[in-house]
Amino acid sequence: MNLRKLLLLTSATYWVGAMPAHAGIETLIIGIHGFLLSSTAISATIAGTLATVIGYGIAGAAVLGLNMLAGPRGGAVKPSDAKSTFETGESSVIEGIGRVRVGGLKAFGNTDGSTRARLICRLQGPIDAIESYYLGQREVTVEANGDVSSPPWARPSGSWVNWQDKLGTGAETAWAGIMALFPSLWTAAHRVRGIAQSQLLFYNPGLSEKKYLSLYQSGVPDSEWVARASLIYDPRNGLTRWSDNGPLICAHVLRRDPAFTFDRFNWMKIAEAANKADVLVPTRTGDEKRCRLWGMWAWESERGQTMQQFLDSAGLEIRLDENGLIYFEFIDDVAVPEVAFTPDDILDYSWGAGPEAVERPNICRLKFYSPERNYEMADVNLDGIAWAHVQDEVGRYGPKYLDLELPFCPSVAQAQRIARRKFALARADGGVMITNMVGLAAWGRLYAQVTEPDLGDIEVVRLSPPRIDDSGGSVEIPFQIWPSMTAWNPATDEALPPDVVPELGYETDMITPAAPTKAVQIIYPSGSREMRIAFALPNQSYDVAEASYRVYTGDQPSAWRSMEEYPGKGDGGLGGIGGNNGYSVNGAYVLGDFTAQTIDARVRVFSGDDGTYFSPSLQAVVTVDNTVPASPIITTSSGAEGQSRTATTHDVQVSAITLQKYGGLVNPVWVTLSRQSVRPYQIVPITPTGEGSYRVFCETSGGTTSAFSAFVIEPSSGGGN
Repeated sequence: MNLRKLLLLTSATYWVGAMPAHAGIETLIIGIHGFLLSSTAISATIAGTLATVIGYGIAGAAVLGLNMLAGPRGGAVKPSDAKSTFETGESSVIEGIGRVRVGGLKAFGNTDGSTRARLICRLQGPIDAIESYYLGQREVTVEANGDVSSPPWARPSGSWVNWQDKLGTGAETAWAGIMALFPSLWTAAHRVRGIAQSQLLFYNPGLSEKKYLSLYQSGVPDSEWVARASLIYDPRNGLTRWSDNGPLICAHVLRRDPAFTFDRFNWMKIAEAANKADVLVPTRTGDEKRCRLWGMWAWESERGQTMQQFLDSAGLEIRLDENGLIYFEFIDDVAVPEVAFTPDDILDYSWGAGPEAVERPNICRLKFYSPERNYEMADVNLDGIAWAHVQDEVGRYGPKYLDLELPFCPSVAQAQRIARRKFALARADGGVMITNMVGLAAWGRLYAQVTEPDLGDIEVVRLSPPRIDDSGGSVEIPFQIWPSMTAWNPATDEALPPDVVPELGYETDMITPAAPTKAVQIIYPSGSREMRIAFALPNQSYDVAEASYRVYTGDQPSAWRSMEEYPGKGDGGLGGIGGNNGYSVNGAYVLGDFTAQTIDARVRVFSGDDGTYFSPSLQAVVTVDNTVPASPIITTSSGAEGQSRTATTHDVQVSAITLQKYGGLVNPVWVTLSRQSVRPYQIVPITPTGEGSYRVFCETSGGTTSAFSAFVIEPSSGGGN
């Protein structure tokens, strides 16, 4: 592909995609305000002004479709498409919000005969961070230098693939690896600025090598990220950083249109909505934030439909304040009236029943953006959930489905709360009332309390835009009866999330390990530090164990990084069946001070190219563990030079094994002969200094000691007992 064309396609400004070449300023204004008018109630002042330009009839989706953008209806990108690596001459800019799993556009691919290079453009930048990496649908660990350390890619000298990333900050320079391999094709001018991207270099072990088939039997594998995507402005602190807060993301998406400038928003009210979105609410699986948004959308899409997808997924609607400034408001199950109409105000009142029973939806079906299903759209199993089935009508008239898709909703609980309300509204009654000129009070209002003229019943209704009859001095207001719903009860109203599914590309009969059991900070006698994790692997043969960890900053994790597993070869049987040269593992470590940091840790094992899935993660705050350890295990052996002794420990909290001798002419005391740093199952020599009484004990990082293991060397023995 011509690079200039690629950069124009992937880095084009919003103006290129948003407006046809023939659109004038009048068209732009009509399109923008048409979207607002079709989606919100507006203040009387603003409505009066705009009414002289456009009527409600042209202020809907038709205006958006014709004037905002010629594109697909709704901009949510199909997740299965976004996860693939694709090649095309034309590609819309793709933006991610919240947390997403994404493949990308192969912008460059070539080989020098030995090394294959790929440049993958993934998302509009800047993004916040990459949390997980996938090659050929299998998760891998990528080190800080780009080497993939997971089987089958790891090798003693590094890795068969190097994977490096840029977050799309706009300060990107050309990829050095591609320039070195293809200096005539890729130069310093090829910077691909503002795009979150990856350079992958795949190395060839040799076509005749068995390893080649295990790596490249199906060609170069596709690559994917799980990433925290776009940075979002937060008026509560004035910072632009990652967030999955629903109201903040809706404001971010709307501001992608240059017409929606910063000063067109009521940021104080948006902050209030953002606070409500962060409130923890109960679900069947624990408390979670009320409103989050994840997913990807194409800039070359119909903006009105796209915005509605975001609003639907969040349970929000756009409002305008008395100054015409935009803000977002949650649609609550219990509507609060903003205006009231009494029989004295109403000239005519006609009740229109909702959809006929033979047409009215009686079963709700729901899909959401499911991290449990590998970031795909997934069905919610609503069997047995009473609000989603009107069984009496199903029996009489047959199933009539209301199909809802919330492409930016990552929570099954959030999706169901929204779906119940939408399902009830789809079945609700409505009507039209004609009022005297007091009906003008409905301008800028969404909810009203209406006292019916005949029966005196009081109803809460949702208002549609009023229509004024100047000659008759009346106002016509269509409305819909707001349904009465019980308070949400997760135990009865909420279905569980779908089961987590493994990667489709890999099946195995190997047993997945249990989660690690402990994470401990170690401080050695020398002052050096490391973090250890402990785990027990299933009783099966394996030749490689892979432990990994990640660290949290606030509530956000880093990418996974590898650990050094122990004890490894030569100590078979300690952590499972020691197959393949006695390789066995029951713990792992990484150098550094992790005290008080929150980490996740996990482990998986491989037998050849067949590997288990990663274990469930242990999440822990790393601390020094001063639990009293067991006594060291002393082994005595005899040889030509007499007896020798070694010591080891199985306790993860042990940092040292200490040898002491009892001695002194006047006031005998225990004297330390050695204090050796040690890891679990590591064997260290015990070297006494002639006849006398000795004791050996384990120490933790905080100085807690085990019981002693003692022995005596007699003058004549040269050994001990």
